[in-house]
Amino acid sequence: MFILYLRRASRAGEGQGLADSSVTAHLYPKWNRSISVGDAKIDREHEEIFDQIVTVAGFVDSHDNASVLSAIDRLLLLLERHFQDEERFFAVTSYPHAPAHKIEHRVLRHMARHIRGAVELSRDGSFVGLSLRHFVQAMVEHIIEIDLGYRPYLHEAE
Repeated sequence: MFILYLRRASRAGEGQGLADSSVTAHLYPKWNRSISVGDAKIDREHEEIFDQIVTVAGFVDSHDNASVLSAIDRLLLLLERHFQDEERFFAVTSYPHAPAHKIEHRVLRHMARHIRGAVELSRDGSFVGLSLRHFVQAMVEHIIEIDLGYRPYLHEAE
């Protein structure tokens, strides 16, 4: 479910962590069938979001702020389209957790916008990287703990 993303630190002190290594390792999600909600469109959107997160991470590591901002903007567009699609699904089913689910969407939007703001305001890639990893964790937990919960209601939307 995850891919290991390794990078070699390029500046003095960067990447120094618990093991005092010049290589940092981060886990980023790779969509697979084990987290399928059972809808091809939603699953494809989840996969696109995960792929875009890895793209953002690569640009963060390259310290190319213009590319980071562009990649985050693309991520924000993917999230917006995905959340709208899910919320349209809620409107035509009896899914009982739609209000709470929509709140989760607002939180995830806010987190992604926060990362974008951090890039605009700071040149500290470690902070941006940390924020991105927190977003990844929240996104994966959202899919596993929240999105998989509407799987039983999919038949109502057909």
